[in-house]
Amino acid sequence: MKRSILFALLLFVLSLPTALAQQKQLTIDDLYDPVKKVNFTGTVPNIRWLKDGKHYLLANDPAKKTVPRLQKVNAVTGEASSFLDTAKMEAAFNALGGITAADAKQLASRGSYDFNKNETAVLINFANDLFYYQLGSNKALRVTNGAEEEVGETFSPDGSMIGFVRGGNMYVFDIGTERERQLTTDGSAKILNGRLDWVYQEELYGRGNFEAYWWSPDSTMLAYLRLDENPVHEFTVVDHIPYRQTVEVTPYPKAGDPNPTVQLGVVNAAGGPTRWVDTFKYHPSDFLIVRVSWTPDSKKVVYQAQNREQTYLDLNFADAKDGKSTTAFRETTKAWVEVLDNPHWLKDGSFVWESERTGFHHLYLYGADGKLVRQLTDGKWDLRGFEGLDEDKGFVYFSAIEHSAIAPHAYRVKLDGPGFTRPTTAPGSHSIDFNPTFTAYVDRWSDVNTPTQTRLHDADGKLIRVIEENKIEALNQYKLGKVEFMQVKTRDGFMMEAMMIKPPDFDPRKKYPVMSFTYGGPQAPSVRNAWGGVANM
Repeated sequence: MKRSILFALLLFVLSLPTALAQQKQLTIDDLYDPVKKVNFTGTVPNIRWLKDGKHYLLANDPAKKTVPRLQKVNAVTGEASSFLDTAKMEAAFNALGGITAADAKQLASRGSYDFNKNETAVLINFANDLFYYQLGSNKALRVTNGAEEEVGETFSPDGSMIGFVRGGNMYVFDIGTERERQLTTDGSAKILNGRLDWVYQEELYGRGNFEAYWWSPDSTMLAYLRLDENPVHEFTVVDHIPYRQTVEVTPYPKAGDPNPTVQLGVVNAAGGPTRWVDTFKYHPSDFLIVRVSWTPDSKKVVYQAQNREQTYLDLNFADAKDGKSTTAFRETTKAWVEVLDNPHWLKDGSFVWESERTGFHHLYLYGADGKLVRQLTDGKWDLRGFEGLDEDKGFVYFSAIEHSAIAPHAYRVKLDGPGFTRPTTAPGSHSIDFNPTFTAYVDRWSDVNTPTQTRLHDADGKLIRVIEENKIEALNQYKLGKVEFMQVKTRDGFMMEAMMIKPPDFDPRKKYPVMSFTYGGPQAPSVRNAWGGVANM
């Protein structure tokens, strides 16, 4: 792994533009020395849209002592002000008692927070406990106070409660009454309620995503997974990080070994028994629940089920009151069905669905009855991300590689079929983030010779403002190689993307040692027309 990272990093620095090159040769110290290393990524602002669609939050470098840690920025004008009254927030935490002044200061000066839906309060996991603060007020709460760790904390959609998992059990905290309520009781090291095990998060829900419960939109219920780790064999590993090595034993299903068995339940936020979803048609040892969500009316739990080989995927709807389940449709393939996303809902109960049924990742519109209405996108190219649905104007926004296999762009299409357009036009890679009102988007653009630039555009693609040009002056110092993109035809005629980086002062009459980096795949390309900053290596 280290060798691959080093090689990838060398490829990055060799690819910097020769037009800027001077005479300085790149060294390992320029890349890795803790003091001397050069910032080849530059400045890429950490931006989060606020719900009004007109402002965004900007997290600043804590080293900038005179600038507020969190700024509220007018997207169009760039005018910034402090988002938080940190002094007031700090005083509220100080008034709680039981925490130090230093802790209160740290709670009030973070660069990011978990907000409730209305962005009127924040939730903080700090020193193995949960803290709540109502913005602009003197109200702070210590939600938990104990040595046991709380994980997976979330606000209910209406902001009145906080959910979390402790010791394999699910809890809710009522903010109004300031009381905690336990929802499950059988949690343990082997029984996980509302919490994913290692293999489920790593292989199905995404690395680092352990959350396994989902609030109903009306905040009255929670759907959750119950994972039983008892069938899973244990695996022994040695922790080499500490000076004195330690041995760890953890459940880990090797190929062919049993997975944890899974159940899907629904429990009221007010407490009471769990109602188990009827999954009788699936065999417990060959059954994965790979996604869970709710219908907008909170009447049904929506879950996607697969066999262990993942040769099919069922989209199921279960009644939240009695658990009775029906299958809307099944995706199948002779090879593998990838888990993509939950349905993207419209107000009338219809939804946009992502599928690779044609061999390419595309969008489909389904009615509330689960019947296909129409295919929205088509062609020998893939979506790379669903960016949003503007139902009022009838547009679906997404990123894709339709224009270039090595550079994603932004696209939109009408829900009724036509109107396929590409708002981003500059050659290179685009990563976009739409505001909640779909009137503008932040575009992080780069190409192989240009560090990432952050710009604001309207929904049609017109430039509104350059947020960060990101000029890296240090690039002028180095004499660097040239990047050449090319295609290589395989034996079956498929054209593979390739990239060659020649050394500075390349002489075609000479022979050079060659390093070849071949790792890649349809969703993990190593050839990209994008800036390869150190942070991406």
